[in-house]
Amino acid sequence: MKLITPENIMEIVLESIREIIPYELAVVLRRISINQLKVIYHKGILSDRLLDNYTLNLNKRRDLKSAIEFGEVKLLSEDDDIHEDTYSEIIELPDGHSCMLVPLKAENEIIGLLTLDHRQCDIFTPQKVNIAKSLSKLISVALAQSLDNENLLKTNELLITERNSLIKEISIVNNNLVGNSEKWRTVLEKIKLVAVADIPVMILGETGTGKEEVAKTIHALSNRKNGPFIALNCSALNSNLAESELFGHEKGAFTGAFQQRKGRFELSDKGTLFLDEIGDLPLELQPKLLRTLQDLTFERVGSEKTFKSDVRVICATNVNLTEKIKEGLFREDLFYRLNVFPIVLPPLRERIEDLVFICNKFIDKLKEKYRTNNLSLDSSALFKLNYYSFPGNVRELSNIIERGAILANLGTIKEEHIIFEKGNVGIEKTEEQGQIEKKEIGSLDFELTKIIKLALKKCDGKIYGKNGAAELLKIKPTTLQSKIKKLKIES
Repeated sequence: MKLITPENIMEIVLESIREIIPYELAVVLRRISINQLKVIYHKGILSDRLLDNYTLNLNKRRDLKSAIEFGEVKLLSEDDDIHEDTYSEIIELPDGHSCMLVPLKAENEIIGLLTLDHRQCDIFTPQKVNIAKSLSKLISVALAQSLDNENLLKTNELLITERNSLIKEISIVNNNLVGNSEKWRTVLEKIKLVAVADIPVMILGETGTGKEEVAKTIHALSNRKNGPFIALNCSALNSNLAESELFGHEKGAFTGAFQQRKGRFELSDKGTLFLDEIGDLPLELQPKLLRTLQDLTFERVGSEKTFKSDVRVICATNVNLTEKIKEGLFREDLFYRLNVFPIVLPPLRERIEDLVFICNKFIDKLKEKYRTNNLSLDSSALFKLNYYSFPGNVRELSNIIERGAILANLGTIKEEHIIFEKGNVGIEKTEEQGQIEKKEIGSLDFELTKIIKLALKKCDGKIYGKNGAAELLKIKPTTLQSKIKKLKIES
């Protein structure tokens, strides 16, 4: 298993930063003495090997020293009296470039510095500064973990344990979060990484990709796991009552307010508030939400008293918020406040290799629901599912499997029991498309070979016993052994 090192963490975080904040050079420096910084990681198109282990003397760099002493993010340019190019001995940047200095803190102590440089002037807006400040917490954690080799070894062991625990807890929270495709593994790594950082998360993806399940998983793996998880669908909010839903109201605040009521922010105290379909939040409510996110204070409708709530906010949407901003339907400043750490969920059609694992999880859930051990999924049904585009994603697959189980009388789900929603436009492929795909993809034996190889890979070549490929595929080990021999698969 690949170790999750502080360098891995920095790689993921800096890549996430670059998706939101354009930079050409990102450098992480560790404080090795009161007046010395040392480069331990660098990334970007201007990155150079000469930066490896490069040291900076704070006594000679008043700009860097000022940022560390005050512990605040600083934006610098060529016009600043105290500023000089941070890495002038190595890299030459044109006059007027942008530079951001982000102090890295651990337990209220400055342990290092993150520098972001870009050749373009004024590239780092105030919104981007806030994002960098939030994400720097993750780099600070990684930096603290890399202070000495002994600690790093212990950290690796801990992180491996936590990673194994993550996969286990994901299955406990929701069976939809399974899969072994590269895209899904990337999602799981991001969930693991951001869960421990108390920062806003934006979950993006098509309808039915499991956004709420991901939010629940982040909550379950966070330090807030013992607090409440409160969900609110913003698309279902009545514009007249939206403020009351979020912040609560006092008795008599409006017609129908017969008693005092706490809002979702108040109910989420010490926990997580999940705002689903955030793109549909009424425009008039967005400034109030922004203010609450900034200082975590709010007023109930009909009250002048200010309340405070310790809440972590996770949002989700299946719409393009950038387009909403252009249309004047979503505030740009609110977007930057919420979009600190985006996680994009791939549609099922882009991770079809996970199909067998997801189907088996649904089968297990239905066995428990209907109290039967006879339910199974035939290879012909799985083959048919492989040719489907799943516009409704994992949620639609769940419905298809349960419908098939009922049609099969809770026995073996076969091809004829797999029924798609024919009433929806574009869901089923045309016969001509199907024929083309069959020519491109190959025969049933070819598809079975792919499925078996994937199962063997998942189980490290193990066929028999617990956690073996036969158990995963829900077939007898002897049957699997026979198919491996027939299809000439190297196990």
